[in-house]
Amino acid sequence: MLLVAWILTWFDVDIMMLEVIQPFMNIELTTSHYYILIAMIGLVGGAFSNSSK
Repeated sequence: MLLVAWILTWFDVDIMMLEVIQPFMNIELTTSHYYILIAMIGLVGGAFSNSSK
C-alpha cells in the first residue's frame, strides 16, 4: 500500500488529498500525514482480508 502511495505522489495525489482533508483538521497536514493515513488504511485492509484460508 505504501508503494501505491509513493507512486501516486508522482501525480500529486498526495497534495490533492491533503487539500481536501485540511479544512476538517486543526493542524497543518504534511506529506508525512499522507503516508501514515495510507499505511493505516493498508493495515486495516490487511487485518480484514481473507488471506488466511
